[in-house]
Amino acid sequence: MTRKAAADPNATGEAPSFETMMDRLQDLVGRLEQGNLTLEDSIRSFEEGMDLVRRCTEVLNQAEERIRKLTRDARGTAQETPLQGVEDEAGTGGDELPF
Repeated sequence: MTRKAAADPNATGEAPSFETMMDRLQDLVGRLEQGNLTLEDSIRSFEEGMDLVRRCTEVLNQAEERIRKLTRDARGTAQETPLQGVEDEAGTGGDELPF
């Protein structure tokens, strides 16, 4: 799998997408794990990675809030729907029969 180069947000004036930020974060982690960066490059990569984590977390929180708004009933009460194929804590798959 070929990774796309992270887009420079300053070049286009647009914020990079979540996927672009995740690709860049994975690239940084890979470079840090190789262990052949200078101390200064390692620190710079770590700082960039922490900034990407913060920005990705913000995007995920916004997405979660949007989903919560979409899943409210007519009275504004949040509705929770279990995911299909996810077993309950007891590992029984819930009370419903699978057919």
